[in-house]
Amino acid sequence: FIDLAIVGTDELIAAGLGDALRRSGIAVVGASRDASKIEWSKSFAKELMAEAGIPTARSESFADAAAAKEGLLRWDAPVVVKADGLALGKGVTIARTLEEAVEALATPPANSGRVLLEEVLEGEEVSLQALVDGETVVALPPARDFKRARDGDTGPNTGGMGAFSPTAVLPDDQAQALADETIVPIAAALKKRGMPYRGVLYAGLMKTADGWKVLEYNARFGDPEAEVMLPRIEGDFAKLLFALGEGRLAEYVAAEPIRFSKRAYVDVVLCAENYPGTPKIGMAVEGLDRLPADVLAFHGATKRGPGGDVLVSGGRVIHMVGSGDTIADARERAYAGAEHVSFEGKFYRSDIAQQEVAVA
Repeated sequence: FIDLAIVGTDELIAAGLGDALRRSGIAVVGASRDASKIEWSKSFAKELMAEAGIPTARSESFADAAAAKEGLLRWDAPVVVKADGLALGKGVTIARTLEEAVEALATPPANSGRVLLEEVLEGEEVSLQALVDGETVVALPPARDFKRARDGDTGPNTGGMGAFSPTAVLPDDQAQALADETIVPIAAALKKRGMPYRGVLYAGLMKTADGWKVLEYNARFGDPEAEVMLPRIEGDFAKLLFALGEGRLAEYVAAEPIRFSKRAYVDVVLCAENYPGTPKIGMAVEGLDRLPADVLAFHGATKRGPGGDVLVSGGRVIHMVGSGDTIADARERAYAGAEHVSFEGKFYRSDIAQQEVAVA
């Protein structure tokens, strides 16, 4: 018997798995297919943001890449090219020239289906996730992630190369107030449309010179942010999510207010050779049995071999998460963990959380 289901991947949420499980009488943390359109259609998300008065980048939506190419005549570089649908975190290109934008429009996933052009925002990015039950919104610990494949935020976009929490850019004690500005109006707009949201809503935010602006929404836990945010939530997390799944979130947090640990966490993602292209797979992963103290290993793309050994099965293989009293301590432990685990072709960024340590 299943008491609680947490739908964790974007394609399953978009396929309506949460709806099917709810029809079976199961408590579900996972948006409906209709409500999750806020992630699987960037155009819908922009429409909803306009309706709810959410500050965001100026954008223009096009039926296909050919129309967007014509529309480029109205835009100056740099410009963001966004595939409208799901793209495993790889559907966004920041084109520094119009020639780069044309190239992006001719390349998957932007060359198939609806596409958006968007202004480039400058500032510091933060990920803010919240539990949402209708119009009840409870902020979770903020985090920062690293999307580019290589050090110095260079290379192609990925599903995420690392993350850390907490962050000075959005301190914990300001998280709920910002969720009230950027997530509560979206929850209200969805409910008004007859598609109430029940699950985790992720807001990708940019702190600009003009204030906070929303880059995107995801209808699920962010990855790699979840790996550094979830360990910071104190109390009985299972009971908290069960209350959300049953539609009792407001009642539960009134009796058991959510609390964040002061401990810091840093996630360094170990990737397979050639990621974010087609990764090399099948190699043995070694060292997981001798991790340093205060280091967790979250499996991202592994499987068991015939002999029981752990094998690489995808691009982002293992998340090495270090914890400590400070970001500097947690970072040191995460990288120690990264050195302990080995597989052929392993690579990772060496600058995760570096800027937070530098300003601490």
